[in-house]
Amino acid sequence: MLRTILIAAAALGIAIFGGFWWLFLADSKAPAAAPGLFAIEDWRSRLPEDASALPTEIRVLEIGRDKAPGFAARAGGFGTDWNTTYNAVQIVWPDRTLIVDGAIDAATAAGMKQSEADWAFDAAAYETLLAAMLKAEQVVITHEHLDHVMAVARHPDPAALAPRLVLNAPQIGALPIFAIGALDPAIAGLAPRLDGTVQSIAPGVVIIPAAGHTPGSQLVFIRTQDGRETLLIGDVAWSLDAVETLTTRPVLTQYMIFDPNEDRTSVKAQLRALHDLMEANPDLTVIPAHDGDLIRGLIQDDLLTEGFKE
Repeated sequence: MLRTILIAAAALGIAIFGGFWWLFLADSKAPAAAPGLFAIEDWRSRLPEDASALPTEIRVLEIGRDKAPGFAARAGGFGTDWNTTYNAVQIVWPDRTLIVDGAIDAATAAGMKQSEADWAFDAAAYETLLAAMLKAEQVVITHEHLDHVMAVARHPDPAALAPRLVLNAPQIGALPIFAIGALDPAIAGLAPRLDGTVQSIAPGVVIIPAAGHTPGSQLVFIRTQDGRETLLIGDVAWSLDAVETLTTRPVLTQYMIFDPNEDRTSVKAQLRALHDLMEANPDLTVIPAHDGDLIRGLIQDDLLTEGFKE
C-alpha cells in the first residue's frame, strides 16, 4: 500500500511539475539564429539623404498604466514586476506630425485592470490623442489588438480620421471586433495603404512587416535630424528584457489573453533578430510599446519627449 501511495504521489508531482514547466517556461526561447529577418541597411536605404527632411523629435503620450507580474511578460520572470504603459507615439516634423497607435479607451482599460493600486487611466490624455489624430498627416498602428486601436475603432469623428489612416489589410479587417456596435462605414470601407512589404511612408519613417504577434503586426523605424535611430516594435515583446534574454511570453499568457493565438515560432525568430540587431547597432533605441520603465527612462535621458505637441 505504501509503495502504491508513493508511486501515485511521485506521478502527481511529475504531472504538476510538467504542467508548470509547460505553462510558464516551455516553448519560450528564441532560436540560435534568424538570418535576414530584419535588414536595417534596407531600411536606411529608404531614408532621405537630406537630414533636414527628417523628423525633429519623437514624443510619447501615456494614456494609462498598470502593473502585472513579470512572468506574464517574459517566461521565467518570477519575482519581478512588469510596469505596463498604454500609450501613443507622435513623430514630429516642422510642418507635420504622424501618430503611431491608438492606445486604449477608458472602458477597455478598466476591463483589463490587473492592479487596483497601480492602474490608472488619463481621460485628458485620451482626449488629447483623439484631437492629435485629426491634426496628424498620417495615423498608423503597430498591430490590431484592442490596446492599440481604440482611438481608431471608437474615434468620435471617424469621417475626419479615415483619410489619415495608413493601415494594412489584416489591421482593417480586425477593427470591427473593437468597435462599439457597427464600425463606422468611413473606416470599415478603408482600402489598405500598406501592402505588407517594407515601405517608407514619410521622410525618416519606414514600416517593416512583422507578422507573428498578429497577422498585421509591423515595426516602425525612425531616424531624426540628430541622426538617432529608433525602432518601435509594438508587442513583439512586452519588455526589453525579453529581447535581451531571448525569451518570449509564457504559454499560459498566450492561452489566457490571445484569441487567436500568436504565431510563437515567428515571434521567437523576431526576438532573435531584434537581439542581434541591437548587438550590431548599439546606438539603435528599441522600444516595446508596453515597457513603462524603459519609456520613462528614455524620457529622462531625453531620447523621447513626454506629451504630444499641439
